[in-house]
Amino acid sequence: MDGKNVIVQGGSQGGALALITAGLDQRVTACVANHPALSDMAGYKAGRAGGYPHFFRNSVDMDSPAKLKTMAYYDVVNFAKQIQADTFITWGFNDDVCPPTTSYIVYNALNCPKEALITPINEHWTSSDTEYGHLLWIKKHLK
Repeated sequence: MDGKNVIVQGGSQGGALALITAGLDQRVTACVANHPALSDMAGYKAGRAGGYPHFFRNSVDMDSPAKLKTMAYYDVVNFAKQIQADTFITWGFNDDVCPPTTSYIVYNALNCPKEALITPINEHWTSSDTEYGHLLWIKKHLK
């Protein structure tokens, strides 16, 4: 891996895919995820907001053991535990698509070098300043 970088980055469903990829592929050297979707999807069962796509808020009959097991199979939280690459996650405190609790849970599951940026006014979007910060973070992690 000398001098080689594999960096994954994305937002929302792309943020989920960036984290999943980093968890599955040890070649990933750095990961940036904005308000990752598919995180803590069964959180509603524990009294939390639960992540996009909000199965329990928008659907009926998602409460079977088989469906809960299937959700866990692709919940970002389970991949986050496997990530070894440096990881930077950003999320908006007012996001009602991917609620901040879901990003906190992903962040807390990381066992790798990690950083977070929580933007108090942002909803399910990132500002130009945040995007520029991602670029600077990535540049800092080039090997």
